[in-house]
Amino acid sequence: MHNWLNNILKGVWDMKLILSSLFLMGLSTATSGEPSPAAHYRVVEDLANLPILNPALGDRQVEKLILANGLQVYLVSDPGADQSAAGLAVEAGSWKDPKEYPGLAHFLEHMLFMGNEAYPKEFEYMQFISDHGGSVNAYTAPDKTVYMFSVNNDAYAPSLDRFSHFFIDPLFLPNCINRELHAVDQEHAKNIEHDGWRQYMILKETGNPDHPNSGFSTGNAQTLSGIPQDALKKWYRTHYSSRQMHLVMVSPLSLDQMRELAVRDFSKVAAIEVSDSQIEASLASDLQKGHMIYIKPVRDIKQLSLTWEVPSDFALDLDRKAPDLVAYVLEQEGNNSLISVLKEEKIAESIHVSCDKFSKDALLFSIDLSLTDYGVTKIHSAITRVYEAIARLKAEGIPQYLFDEAQTIAQLNYQYQSRDDAFSTVRRLTDDLVYEDIATFPEKTRIPTVYDPNFIADFIHSLKAEDCIYFVLANPAKTGIAPDIKEQWMGAEYAIKEIPSSKLTAWDQAKASPKIQLPGENPFLPTEFTLVENEKDAGSAENPHLLYSNDGAQVYFAQDSRYQVPEIASMFTFKSPLIDPSAKSQVLTDLYLRALKEKLSSTLFFAGNAKMNTEFHSDDLSIKFIMQGFNDKASLLLHDIFQAFRQVAPSKELFEIYRASLASDYDNASKELPVRQASEVMDSIIFNKATNSEKWKVSQNISYEEFLTFSKKLFAKTYTQAMLYGNLSTSQAHSLWQDLRTTLKSKPYLLSEQAKKKVLILSNQYGPYMLSHQTDRQGNGVLLLIEEGDFTFEKRSAQQILGSALDDAFFDTLRTKQQTAYIAKAQAFEKERQLLQYLAVQSSTHYPSELLARFELFLEDFNKNLSQIVPKERFESIRANIITLLQMPPENMTGMLYKLNELAFEYADFNWINKRIESSKQLSYERFCGLAHQFLSRDNPRRLAVLMEGVLSPENDFHYELISREDIHTVGSFVSVK
Repeated sequence: MHNWLNNILKGVWDMKLILSSLFLMGLSTATSGEPSPAAHYRVVEDLANLPILNPALGDRQVEKLILANGLQVYLVSDPGADQSAAGLAVEAGSWKDPKEYPGLAHFLEHMLFMGNEAYPKEFEYMQFISDHGGSVNAYTAPDKTVYMFSVNNDAYAPSLDRFSHFFIDPLFLPNCINRELHAVDQEHAKNIEHDGWRQYMILKETGNPDHPNSGFSTGNAQTLSGIPQDALKKWYRTHYSSRQMHLVMVSPLSLDQMRELAVRDFSKVAAIEVSDSQIEASLASDLQKGHMIYIKPVRDIKQLSLTWEVPSDFALDLDRKAPDLVAYVLEQEGNNSLISVLKEEKIAESIHVSCDKFSKDALLFSIDLSLTDYGVTKIHSAITRVYEAIARLKAEGIPQYLFDEAQTIAQLNYQYQSRDDAFSTVRRLTDDLVYEDIATFPEKTRIPTVYDPNFIADFIHSLKAEDCIYFVLANPAKTGIAPDIKEQWMGAEYAIKEIPSSKLTAWDQAKASPKIQLPGENPFLPTEFTLVENEKDAGSAENPHLLYSNDGAQVYFAQDSRYQVPEIASMFTFKSPLIDPSAKSQVLTDLYLRALKEKLSSTLFFAGNAKMNTEFHSDDLSIKFIMQGFNDKASLLLHDIFQAFRQVAPSKELFEIYRASLASDYDNASKELPVRQASEVMDSIIFNKATNSEKWKVSQNISYEEFLTFSKKLFAKTYTQAMLYGNLSTSQAHSLWQDLRTTLKSKPYLLSEQAKKKVLILSNQYGPYMLSHQTDRQGNGVLLLIEEGDFTFEKRSAQQILGSALDDAFFDTLRTKQQTAYIAKAQAFEKERQLLQYLAVQSSTHYPSELLARFELFLEDFNKNLSQIVPKERFESIRANIITLLQMPPENMTGMLYKLNELAFEYADFNWINKRIESSKQLSYERFCGLAHQFLSRDNPRRLAVLMEGVLSPENDFHYELISREDIHTVGSFVSVK
C-alpha cells in the first residue's frame, strides 16, 4: 500500500477509515442445493478447497449463503473463538456522492450510528457493545462502506439485532443530523495537516474531473451544511440495497444457529433495484501523467512516488496477480536489488511498492522511495534507477521460481494461519469479500494460482514513463521548486512541472543496469512443519519453565499446546548500564537500532517474506527484540541476528544519514496532533522520559566517535530477560539461549545496579495543576491525568469498571452532545503499581481552558449521578464483561508471548490474572461506588492537565479577550433613544 495512503489509514481509526476499495460483485452463479422450504436463502457451493492445516482451527466450519433478498452471507463457525463479530459491506461509497453534497456517503455512515426505529436512543448501540466487551468501527471507501463490531459471545444475538437495523430502519433525526455534521467537520479538520491526506487530496484535485474520484470524499460543514433529512433518506433508499451487501459473521455458535440469526435479522433488509453505473473515465488526467507534482509537506518528509493507473484487465485479474508479483520483486532488499543500489549511492533509505485497489477495476501501482537529503537533489537519478530495474524485468520477466516462491508464501500464510481476534478477522474478511465471487472466497484473493509470463510481461510493459505520475514530497528549499497552487479543501501547497518528452523517452528506453539483478531464492522459506511432541517437563502457557537464571539473565520457556502451529514467538529484553533515562542515551540507543536494522535489512526482508517477523525497539530503559514466525529456520535467523548485535559499526557517511533521518523523526513529533503532543509532555513528566524535542537537540551534537564507543560497549555488561514460546523442545530452547549467550559474552549487569523506572506521585495536599503549551499545529488538545492511588487488586477492579463507564459517557457528552471534538477518549491504566485515569480531547473549535472546564463539569456530574449512570445492574454487566475478557487467552501465539513476558518480568507472578479475576468477583457494588467517589471527587486533588494550544481557523476562533473598563469605550459606541 502507498506509504502516503498507509499513513492515512494509521491516522483514522475511531469510527472511520479510508481504504483502497475492493471490487463489486453480483450474486454467485455457483450454487447448489434446493431453496429452503421458506425460501429464505440458498446455499452457495464452497469452491475454496485448500485445507487449513493448523490443528487449532480444525473444528472451524464455513458456510456461504445468499438470502432471498440477494444479500450475501459468509458464516464462520469457530468453536475456539473467544468473541463473536459481524461485518457488513455495502457497495456504495464516496464515488456515488451527489455533486450537490460532497461527502454524503461518509456522513450517512456516521448517521447510521445515531438510532433507528427499533432502537431509537442514539448512543444505545455503542454503549451496549462497550458494556459487553466489544468494539465497533466503520469506514467509507471509494466504492463501498463497511461496518463491523465484536462482542462477548453471550451478547451476540442482541448485538446482531441492533446492528441489522442500521440497514432496515435508520431514523436520520434532524437534531442528530446537525450534531453529527459537526463531528464530520471536526474529523476533516483533524486531517488537514496530515501529509498522507494532503497528497491524496492533491491526487484527487489534479485527476480527471470527469471521474468521481475527483470529489471531496469526506465532506465538511461547508459541503454538507443544510443537508435536508429527505436527501439522506433518498440516497439511503437508492443505494443501500440488500443486493449490494455482503455480510460476514464469526462466532463459536454452530452454523445452524448462525444461519438462523442471519436469516432472522437480515432478511428484512430491502432489496432495492440499484443501477450498475459503470465508470468509463480514467482516474488519472493528462495534467498528472508525465508530470512532476512537488508537494510542500507539513512534516520533514523526503519522498519520491511513481504512480501508474493500472489497465483494468490487470486490476480485475485475481488468478495471475501480475501487479502484486512485480511489486514483490521490485521491493526485494537483497544484494543487487534496486534499493541496495540506491542506498549505495546515498540516494534513498527505503523502498515500498504497492498495489492500491480503489474499485473492482481501478488500481494504482506505486513505487515509493524515502530519500536522503542528498537524494532530494538527485530525483532524476533515482527515477532512472527505477526504470533500469523495470528494464531488467522487461528483459528477463519474472521467472517461475519467483512466482512459485510468492505462491508458496501465500499458501503457507493461508494454510497455517493463526486464529486472530474476532474483530480483526471479521474486518479483514468483510473488506476482502467484495473482491471475489463468494464461491471461491477467500482463496483467489489470497493466493496467485496461474503463472502466465506473457500476461506478466504485458503488465511490465504498461509501466511507461509518459503514463506515470511523479510525486515529490519535500521542503521547497531542498527541491528548489516553489509551490504556486493551493489545494481546495486542505490548503496543501504544490506545483506541477511538465517533464520534457526527451527525458520521458530516455527513461522508457533505459537499459538494464548490471548492478540491478533479479533476487535469488529466499533462504528462509520453511520446509518442515512437524509439531514437536509434548514434553512432560517442558513449561506451559499456564506455568512457564525457568530455563536459566543467574546474575546476568533470566530465561523462561513454554511449549505451545494451544495454537498448534509450527511457529515460535520469542522476546529478548536487554538492559545495559549505557541505557538510562537521559536524552543522550535514548538517542544513542535509537541510532544503534537504526544502524542494526540497516545492517540486517536484507536478512530481515527475506525472513519477513517467509513469515518470520522481527521487531526492535527501545522501551523502558531497555532494548527489546521480538521474533515470531515459522520455527523451521528460526535458529538460522536468530543466529544471524545475534551475530550482528556486536558488529554495528557503520561508516561515518552512513552514520550521518541515520542521524539526520532520526533527527527528522524527532522533529516530526512536534507536528503531531496537539492531543498527542500533550500526551508526550505528560509522559515526560510522569514517567521521567526525554521528550522528542530534547532528543532532537541532543541528536545535533552526537559525534560519530561517541556512537562507535556506545555501540562497542553496549553489550559488554548486560542483564537479559527472555521468553521463548511455541513449537520448540526444551533442548532447542536451550540451544537458542546458548547461542545468544556465547555470542554476546556479556558480563552480568546486576539488579542492584540497574536504573529503575519511575512514576511521579502528585501531592495529596496541593493541586490540581495544569501546564500550558503552544504548537503550530491546527486544533487544540487537552489531556487530564487523575492519579487514583497505589495498586490493590480491589482498587484495580473498581478502576477498570469505572473506566469503561467513563469512556462511554465522556465520548457521548464531549463529542456527541456538546460537539466539542471528534476525538474524545477516557482510558484507565495501571503503570508501575499506580492507578492512572486519563481523559483526552482533540478539538478544532474550542480553546483548551474551556475544554478543561468541561472535563471538570463532566466529572462532577458523573460523580454526583454515579448511581444513575452505573446502576447495580450495569455494574454487574460491566464486571461480568471484564471477568470474561480477563479469562480469555490471547487469540494467537504473539499475543500469548506478550502476556507471558509481562507476567514473568513486570509482575513476577504467573497467577496474577487469576488474582485479578477473583478480586473482580469479590467486589461489591457498594464498595465500587465508594472507591469511584474516592477516585473522582474533588477531595482527590492529584490531577495534572496538559493544555496544548494550537491554531484555530478564523471561523472557529471564538474567545473572550481581556479588556479594561476604559478601553471598552473605544471599541463600541453609545446610542440613545431618539
